[in-house]
Amino acid sequence: MSYFPSEQSRAGAEPRIASGLLGKIFGLLAFSLVFATVGGYVGAKLPGGWFLPIVVLYFGLFFAVQKMREREGINLVLLYAFAFSSGLLIGPVIGNYVSAGLGGTVLQAAAITGVMTAGLGAFALTTRRDFSGITPYLFVGILGLFAAMIANIWVGGSLLSVAIGWVGALLFSALLVVHVQRAKYAPDTMGNAIILTLGIYLDIVNLFLLILRILQGGRR
Repeated sequence: MSYFPSEQSRAGAEPRIASGLLGKIFGLLAFSLVFATVGGYVGAKLPGGWFLPIVVLYFGLFFAVQKMREREGINLVLLYAFAFSSGLLIGPVIGNYVSAGLGGTVLQAAAITGVMTAGLGAFALTTRRDFSGITPYLFVGILGLFAAMIANIWVGGSLLSVAIGWVGALLFSALLVVHVQRAKYAPDTMGNAIILTLGIYLDIVNLFLLILRILQGGRR
Protein backbone atom coordinates (compact mmCIF):
# COMPACT_ATOMS: atom_id res chain seq x y z
CA MET A 1 0.00 0.00 0.00
CA SER A 2 1.44 3.38 -1.02
CA TYR A 3 1.22 6.37 1.28
CA PHE A 4 1.61 8.67 -1.69
CA PRO A 5 -1.33 9.89 -3.76
CA SER A 6 -1.24 9.03 -7.40
CA GLU A 7 -1.16 11.66 -10.12
CA GLN A 8 -4.74 10.69 -10.92
CA SER A 9 -5.89 11.42 -7.37
CA ARG A 10 -4.01 14.70 -7.42
CA ALA A 11 -5.91 15.67 -10.53
CA GLY A 12 -9.12 15.15 -8.59
CA ALA A 13 -9.66 15.50 -4.88
CA GLU A 14 -6.48 16.11 -2.90
CA PRO A 15 -5.90 13.38 -0.27
CA ARG A 16 -6.50 14.46 3.31
CA ILE A 17 -3.30 15.37 5.12
CA ALA A 18 -2.83 13.22 8.24
CA SER A 19 -2.32 16.15 10.62
CA GLY A 20 -2.83 13.93 13.66
CA LEU A 21 -0.04 11.62 12.51
CA LEU A 22 2.28 14.58 11.91
CA GLY A 23 1.65 15.78 15.45
CA LYS A 24 2.52 12.35 16.84
CA ILE A 25 5.71 12.21 14.76
CA PHE A 26 6.88 15.68 15.82
CA GLY A 27 6.31 14.78 19.47
CA LEU A 28 8.09 11.43 19.20
CA LEU A 29 10.95 13.04 17.30
CA ALA A 30 11.43 15.73 19.94
CA PHE A 31 11.63 13.15 22.75
CA SER A 32 13.91 10.93 20.65
CA LEU A 33 16.36 13.80 20.21
CA VAL A 34 16.30 14.42 23.97
CA PHE A 35 17.11 10.76 24.67
CA ALA A 36 19.85 10.88 22.02
CA THR A 37 21.37 13.95 23.68
CA VAL A 38 21.43 12.20 27.06
CA GLY A 39 22.92 9.13 25.40
CA GLY A 40 25.58 11.30 23.79
CA TYR A 41 26.55 12.75 27.17
CA VAL A 42 26.85 9.26 28.66
CA GLY A 43 28.63 7.85 25.62
CA ALA A 44 31.30 10.54 25.71
CA LYS A 45 32.31 9.30 29.17
CA LEU A 46 32.37 5.56 28.42
CA PRO A 47 35.66 3.73 27.76
CA GLY A 48 36.38 2.47 24.26
CA GLY A 49 35.77 -1.16 25.25
CA TRP A 50 32.04 -0.50 25.23
CA PHE A 51 31.92 0.27 21.50
CA LEU A 52 31.17 -3.23 20.15
CA PRO A 53 28.41 -4.06 22.69
CA ILE A 54 26.77 -0.70 21.95
CA VAL A 55 26.87 -1.37 18.20
CA VAL A 56 25.18 -4.73 18.77
CA LEU A 57 22.58 -3.06 21.01
CA TYR A 58 22.03 -0.32 18.41
CA PHE A 59 21.25 -2.71 15.56
CA GLY A 60 19.20 -4.98 17.80
CA LEU A 61 17.00 -2.08 18.86
CA PHE A 62 16.77 -0.82 15.28
CA PHE A 63 15.16 -4.08 14.14
CA ALA A 64 13.13 -4.42 17.35
CA VAL A 65 11.51 -0.99 16.83
CA GLN A 66 10.32 -2.06 13.38
CA LYS A 67 9.08 -5.45 14.51
CA MET A 68 7.26 -4.15 17.61
CA ARG A 69 5.96 -0.86 16.21
CA GLU A 70 2.32 -1.90 16.76
CA ARG A 71 2.82 -3.01 20.38
CA GLU A 72 1.52 -0.12 22.47
CA GLY A 73 3.91 1.01 25.18
CA ILE A 74 6.72 -1.31 24.12
CA ASN A 75 7.11 0.55 20.84
CA LEU A 76 7.79 3.82 22.67
CA VAL A 77 10.32 2.22 25.01
CA LEU A 78 12.16 0.64 22.09
CA LEU A 79 12.16 3.86 20.04
CA TYR A 80 13.59 5.93 22.88
CA ALA A 81 16.06 3.18 23.78
CA PHE A 82 17.24 3.17 20.17
CA ALA A 83 17.68 6.95 20.22
CA PHE A 84 19.64 6.64 23.47
CA SER A 85 21.88 3.93 21.99
CA SER A 86 22.56 6.06 18.92
CA GLY A 87 23.60 8.85 21.28
CA LEU A 88 26.00 6.45 22.98
CA LEU A 89 27.69 5.92 19.60
CA ILE A 90 27.72 9.57 18.58
CA GLY A 91 28.86 10.89 21.98
CA PRO A 92 32.52 9.80 21.60
CA VAL A 93 32.64 11.34 18.12
CA ILE A 94 31.40 14.67 19.45
CA GLY A 95 33.75 14.34 22.40
CA ASN A 96 36.73 13.97 20.05
CA TYR A 97 35.74 17.15 18.22
CA VAL A 98 35.39 19.07 21.46
CA SER A 99 38.71 17.75 22.77
CA ALA A 100 40.36 18.90 19.54
CA GLY A 101 39.03 22.43 20.07
CA LEU A 102 36.30 22.05 17.44
CA GLY A 103 33.32 22.53 19.72
CA GLY A 104 32.27 25.54 17.66
CA THR A 105 32.23 23.36 14.54
CA VAL A 106 29.88 20.94 16.30
CA LEU A 107 27.50 23.76 17.23
CA GLN A 108 27.66 25.12 13.69
CA ALA A 109 26.85 21.69 12.25
CA ALA A 110 23.92 21.35 14.67
CA ALA A 111 22.59 24.78 13.68
CA ILE A 112 22.89 24.06 9.95
CA THR A 113 21.18 20.69 10.44
CA GLY A 114 18.32 22.35 12.32
CA VAL A 115 17.80 24.97 9.62
CA MET A 116 17.99 22.39 6.82
CA THR A 117 15.60 20.04 8.62
CA ALA A 118 13.05 22.82 9.09
CA GLY A 119 13.39 23.97 5.49
CA LEU A 120 13.25 20.52 3.94
CA GLY A 121 10.34 19.54 6.19
CA ALA A 122 8.38 22.65 5.20
CA PHE A 123 9.08 21.92 1.54
CA ALA A 124 7.91 18.31 1.87
CA LEU A 125 4.69 19.39 3.60
CA THR A 126 3.79 22.08 1.07
CA THR A 127 4.93 20.72 -2.29
CA ARG A 128 2.43 18.95 -4.55
CA ARG A 129 5.16 16.96 -6.29
CA ASP A 130 5.34 13.24 -5.50
CA PHE A 131 8.90 12.15 -4.60
CA SER A 132 8.09 8.50 -3.86
CA GLY A 133 9.62 7.41 -7.17
CA ILE A 134 13.15 8.39 -6.17
CA THR A 135 13.25 6.09 -3.14
CA PRO A 136 14.92 3.11 -4.94
CA TYR A 137 17.59 5.44 -6.36
CA LEU A 138 18.26 6.89 -2.92
CA PHE A 139 18.63 3.38 -1.51
CA VAL A 140 21.21 2.49 -4.15
CA GLY A 141 22.97 5.80 -3.60
CA ILE A 142 23.21 5.22 0.16
CA LEU A 143 24.63 1.72 -0.41
CA GLY A 144 27.26 3.29 -2.65
CA LEU A 145 27.92 5.94 0.00
CA PHE A 146 28.58 3.31 2.66
CA ALA A 147 30.91 1.47 0.27
CA ALA A 148 32.82 4.72 -0.32
CA MET A 149 33.05 5.33 3.44
CA ILE A 150 34.54 1.86 3.95
CA ALA A 151 36.99 2.46 1.10
CA ASN A 152 37.92 5.80 2.66
CA ILE A 153 39.06 3.98 5.80
CA TRP A 154 41.73 2.19 3.79
CA VAL A 155 42.43 4.73 1.06
CA GLY A 156 42.18 7.88 3.15
CA GLY A 157 42.40 11.37 1.75
CA SER A 158 40.56 14.53 2.71
CA LEU A 159 39.17 15.08 -0.82
CA LEU A 160 37.30 11.77 -0.82
CA SER A 161 36.13 12.37 2.73
CA VAL A 162 34.66 15.77 1.88
CA ALA A 163 33.09 14.37 -1.31
CA ILE A 164 31.42 11.67 0.81
CA GLY A 165 30.10 14.40 3.08
CA TRP A 166 28.54 16.41 0.25
CA VAL A 167 27.04 13.41 -1.56
CA GLY A 168 25.76 11.94 1.68
CA ALA A 169 24.21 15.23 2.77
CA LEU A 170 22.35 15.45 -0.54
CA LEU A 171 21.13 11.85 -0.29
CA PHE A 172 19.85 12.15 3.28
CA SER A 173 18.30 15.55 2.54
CA ALA A 174 16.31 13.93 -0.26
CA LEU A 175 15.42 10.98 1.98
CA LEU A 176 14.20 13.38 4.66
CA VAL A 177 11.84 14.97 2.13
CA VAL A 178 10.56 11.51 1.13
CA HIS A 179 9.94 10.46 4.74
CA VAL A 180 8.20 13.70 5.73
CA GLN A 181 6.04 13.54 2.61
CA ARG A 182 5.14 9.95 3.42
CA ALA A 183 4.09 11.10 6.90
CA LYS A 184 1.90 13.70 5.24
CA TYR A 185 -0.53 11.13 3.83
CA ALA A 186 0.05 7.93 5.83
CA PRO A 187 -2.82 6.50 7.89
CA ASP A 188 -2.90 7.98 11.39
CA THR A 189 -1.75 5.01 13.48
CA MET A 190 0.84 4.80 16.23
CA GLY A 191 2.68 2.10 14.29
CA ASN A 192 3.12 4.47 11.36
CA ALA A 193 4.16 7.26 13.73
CA ILE A 194 6.85 5.05 15.27
CA ILE A 195 8.32 3.79 12.00
CA LEU A 196 8.26 7.19 10.30
CA THR A 197 9.81 8.86 13.35
CA LEU A 198 12.58 6.27 13.20
CA GLY A 199 13.27 7.10 9.55
CA ILE A 200 13.19 10.87 10.03
CA TYR A 201 15.37 10.63 13.14
CA LEU A 202 18.02 8.65 11.25
CA ASP A 203 17.89 11.14 8.36
CA ILE A 204 18.55 14.03 10.75
CA VAL A 205 21.35 12.27 12.63
CA ASN A 206 23.13 11.21 9.45
CA LEU A 207 22.69 14.67 7.97
CA PHE A 208 24.29 16.18 11.09
CA LEU A 209 27.27 13.82 10.95
CA LEU A 210 27.81 14.44 7.24
CA ILE A 211 27.62 18.22 7.66
CA LEU A 212 30.13 17.89 10.49
CA ARG A 213 32.41 16.00 8.10
CA ILE A 214 32.08 18.76 5.51
CA LEU A 215 32.81 21.54 8.01
CA GLN A 216 35.79 19.65 9.36
CA GLY A 217 37.26 19.69 5.85
CA GLY A 218 37.82 15.94 5.75
CA ARG A 219 40.46 15.88 8.51
CA ARG A 220 40.22 12.73 10.60
